[in-house]
Amino acid sequence: MIIYTLNFLLTILIGSMIFFMAVVSPSVFATLSTNASSKFLRTIFPRMFLFGFIISALSLILSYLLSNILNSILLVVVAISFIINRNYLTPKINDFRDKELVGDKKASSSFKYMHLLSVLLFILNFIILVSIVIINYFNYNL
Repeated sequence: MIIYTLNFLLTILIGSMIFFMAVVSPSVFATLSTNASSKFLRTIFPRMFLFGFIISALSLILSYLLSNILNSILLVVVAISFIINRNYLTPKINDFRDKELVGDKKASSSFKYMHLLSVLLFILNFIILVSIVIINYFNYNL
């Protein structure tokens, strides 16, 4: 029963990440002004990362209850990555973006670097989460 709850939580998180990448982000840039999209994204990103942290932390607890060390380690990485994205990278990205908009060239390169790092952590989390679901499928369904 625990494994089904774990996989359910993980697939909810994976689905929310896909929805964000495929629907939310493109829609924001296609329909909102630059100012409005900036405000919206500055609100939604921290919430999305917090959601990812909460779901991955709950999944970590379930994985621990299953005594699955590999899943637990991977979920620690995912949870920490979401918190780093929310509490460290997002504020830095916002700050560098504000400085870039007033003409700070150094801030522009820092913004690009931090944004790339944030995107890479998001993709890494996605890959890890999909891998856990696949591993769970083969470990518990064969």
